Order: sequence, then structure tokens, then C-alpha cells
Amino acid sequence: MVYFECGLCNETVKKPKLAKHLQRCGSHTVSCIDCSKVFAWNEWESHTSCMSEAQKYQGNLYQGKESSNKGQVKQDTWVDGVRRAIEDPQTDVAPHIRSLVQKLLGFDNIPRKQKPFGNFVKNSLKIWDQSKIDAMWNVVASASSKPDGKPPGKAGQAVPEPGKPPAKEAKSWPGWKRAIDDELTVGAMPWKRLCVRVVQRYLASGNAGDNDELELKALSSIPEDYCCAKTPNVQLSGSSG
Repeated sequence: MVYFECGLCNETVKKPKLAKHLQRCGSHTVSCIDCSKVFAWNEWESHTSCMSEAQKYQGNLYQGKESSNKGQVKQDTWVDGVRRAIEDPQTDVAPHIRSLVQKLLGFDNIPRKQKPFGNFVKNSLKIWDQSKIDAMWNVVASASSKPDGKPPGKAGQAVPEPGKPPAKEAKSWPGWKRAIDDELTVGAMPWKRLCVRVVQRYLASGNAGDNDELELKALSSIPEDYCCAKTPNVQLSGSSG
């Protein structure tokens, strides 16, 4: 599931709930928690998936678990095919059906069989009009993936760039203070977002733990002189802005 940070109030919001949040908050921009990319109010819906923290910090040495990756890769390929179908300028899909399918792609684990798909649409999008559900199913059922032109690689393993030697070792967990410093080198950020990113890095390094407890650990590891009483932002000591 993709999470976004509101550009106005800094609240972290799941994608399916983001549209209502923006209507209430009035922000014109949001940013992805995982990749930090900033999206305008009319761009975020197309951002349906993102690199994992493990991929981000382990680079070319990242290897997903094959048992879980096979199904995920198949699902992602199918979702990409659906996305291409509704974004095709030559598509004859009605605009309101295209919009509904776009919203649906914000959810995880969309069923690929008709009956479970119909139930999923009813529960997720609260759509009960069978004609709309059938029209959405026709779109996703007819979508097929196309070759992306990339050389094949092992599932979950990135293919090294030509001429670039692979890294010798993945980044290990540097400790809470160092991880906080690393995240803040790009600039100040709200403490909540900082804690989420540091915990994601901790888990991506092969560690385990309860998210809530780990976020409290990250929060308690922020040096006092990194905080400002006037804003929720955290920044490296001596930084300005």
C-alpha cells in the first residue's frame, strides 16, 4: 500500500483515503513516503506502487523472497497491464469507468477472478451498480502485459547496469542516531515522517520488531538539539531553515 504525506498539514495518509483528505485539507501537493517524490493534486493517483525500503537501501544486492515474490510479480505485471489499458489515448473505455478503475488500482491484492473482483469492488469502492462493476471487469480482464524491453533477471533481483560493477555488500544498520542523521542530510522534515523512514530502514536491514514500538525508539533517539519548539520539523544541529 502506498502512503502519502500531505504537503500542507504533514499528515501521513493511505492512498485510498487521500482524495477525501485533500478535499478537507485543501493541500495542492503530496509526497510519497517511500520515494519522497512530490505529486500535484491531480498527479498522485497514477502512483500505485513504489520501491521497497529494502530495494532502496540494498541496491543491486536486493533479493526478495521467491516464495512471496512470484505471486507479487505476477500481480504487479497484471496491474501494470490494467494501467496501460486505461492510460492508452486510443482507449474506448468510458471516462467514468476509467476513473473508477484508476481508484481501484490504489488498493492491494485486487482479485483477478470475476466473482471475487465484484465483491472486492463493492467492499472497497462501495459501488453496487452491477453494470459499472461489469464494465470495470471488462477493462481489467482484457488488459494484458507488454514486454518492457528489460533483460530478464531473477524475480526480486535488480539487473546491474551495463558497465557498472555490482556493490560488494549491502548497507547494514548503522544505528539509530546515524540513521537519523542520514535521513536529515536532505533537509528538515516532520518528526513523524522521519520516524517512519528510519523504522523502514531498520526493517529493511534485516531486523524485526513492532512498528509502533520501533517508531517510539526512533523518536526517543532524536537528539534534543535537532528539534524546534515552534515547528514539528526536525533538522541536523546547526542547520537553518
